[in-house]
Amino acid sequence: MQITSKKPQIQDNQGGPETKGQSSTSGFTMVEIALSIAIVAFAMVAIIGIMPTGFEAQRLNREETIINQDGTLFMEAIRSGALGFDTLTNFVDSITISNHMGNLRSVGVAERVNDFNQAVPLVNAHFILGMLSTPHLEVVDVRRNGAVIYSTNEVSAMVRAISGSAGERFQVSDFQENSFSYLLSTKIVPYLPSPTNSFHQNSVPITTNRFSLATNVATNLYDVQLKFRWPVTKVQIGNSGRPDIQYRLGKYEKIFRTLVSGRLLSTNGVPFLRENDSRNDVPLYYFNSKDYTPPAL
Repeated sequence: MQITSKKPQIQDNQGGPETKGQSSTSGFTMVEIALSIAIVAFAMVAIIGIMPTGFEAQRLNREETIINQDGTLFMEAIRSGALGFDTLTNFVDSITISNHMGNLRSVGVAERVNDFNQAVPLVNAHFILGMLSTPHLEVVDVRRNGAVIYSTNEVSAMVRAISGSAGERFQVSDFQENSFSYLLSTKIVPYLPSPTNSFHQNSVPITTNRFSLATNVATNLYDVQLKFRWPVTKVQIGNSGRPDIQYRLGKYEKIFRTLVSGRLLSTNGVPFLRENDSRNDVPLYYFNSKDYTPPAL
């Protein structure tokens, strides 16, 4: 027995047969579309909100990396007395030394610096490291009674980043403002341990070896501290013809510190300046780790 089935036929308007097929269309409902838009909007808000924080963290990490690298470089240059490190002339804009007596030493190529007759040019590392190695306590006079008069020096330098992106190493002054800059302050003081346990009861210290050791340490060991503060922003105040330049420091700072053994020698600008040049009166200092000062007995 054979059973056959036929599809139902419907007669169209023309009177001909028309087969009724099964056809369907699928799509998103309004609820699904609204839910998708909400998810995308939430993701965009999250990305836009987090992106500035990520950029800020990346910038701070980059700046701190530059400070770490430049700090190591300056520390090694100062402690070794690298007077041939002339590459510093491309990055150190100015150096200023001030003290409580009102004396001001300014060197460099920054605004208004070269207006002073005593301005020492930053033409090589002999002047740059010689100024940065200026001791915090400088002997200015010795009285007849043996009293030593010291001058307290504050040394600061305006420096553009040495490490970092090569695109920021501009030699043209118009583009140097776009590079990352920081203020470097140096502080060099002699390491003076008090030999209180090296005295006899009769106050004759020379007979003890511990006092001799303490005297050697006092004259041949120095505490070197480098303080970096960043970022530095240049602000012009006054008329456009001859504006006053001020620098504003950011809130970030980092300190490098070490002990340096050897002699802190004093020199001047000879042979880079003529012997009769008045700028030779500005003392320059550098460390010599191969030579030591014998203690005064």
